[in-house]
Amino acid sequence: MTKCRLCEKEKDLELSHIIPKFIFRHLKNTSPTGNMRSTENPNKSEQDGLKLPFLCGDCEDLFSCWEAKFAKEIFFKYQDGTQDTFSHEAWLAKYLASISFRVLAHAYYSGELSYFDENMLRHVPLAIDRLRKYLLGQSPTAGEQRQLLILLDKPSNSSDSDFSMYLVRGIEHDVLTTDTCSFIYVKYLKFLQLCPIKLPSNRGWKTGRISPDKGTLSVKDHELPDYVLDRMKSGARTLTGSRDKISEKQKAIIVKRVSDVRPETLLDSPIAKAALNNKF
Repeated sequence: MTKCRLCEKEKDLELSHIIPKFIFRHLKNTSPTGNMRSTENPNKSEQDGLKLPFLCGDCEDLFSCWEAKFAKEIFFKYQDGTQDTFSHEAWLAKYLASISFRVLAHAYYSGELSYFDENMLRHVPLAIDRLRKYLLGQSPTAGEQRQLLILLDKPSNSSDSDFSMYLVRGIEHDVLTTDTCSFIYVKYLKFLQLCPIKLPSNRGWKTGRISPDKGTLSVKDHELPDYVLDRMKSGARTLTGSRDKISEKQKAIIVKRVSDVRPETLLDSPIAKAALNNKF
């Protein structure tokens, strides 16, 4: 037994995903090879995303309800291209806050924020506590930790197939800081989620905001700070660079698996559409 990160009670902990399992399952199911690989070790097929003892069963169930709602009402419909405008209620902000909480709390309590200066680091436990109280229903909002969600539609540069691939297939999470601001960055398939930790101003952080009550989510142009766009480009470069780490043996395995896929199925896959610079 140890302390649950959300309710802070001493309970048996379950293995909790930082990014929900259904996202990785969809990545595998829509891959021509039926596998997924990490940028850290692309020579090994991965079966799942990061999970660790983090939440008790009751808190895990709380998060699962919001995840199921997001998956059914938004995720699969947008990934499949059957819908691009969505009505939502308070469950969407709760779902997003649950991921932001997991990403930030994991990074902080694991000692992974050594690159934060002392002044910026002091805002992190405050942000975690606001998110925690909001998720538990002890506060009507998360305060400064407003959630942003952006539906990624087209690459800004249609000639950059690597960036297109990142927009369609990239999955990663990060906690970032500049000299004046800090924020949570979560990218999964065609969704970009952001959550401020501490900002000097809200410029560039308004158009993607999700209402804590109800609203409409749709594909639209967003004004994002340059440092967010730079982080997206960095993610694309990391994804591209990981290809050079793949061994000749693994390349042969990938080619064999792809060759076993019917051509029409392969051409209709998200990966092929990104590589061909199609709209996805």
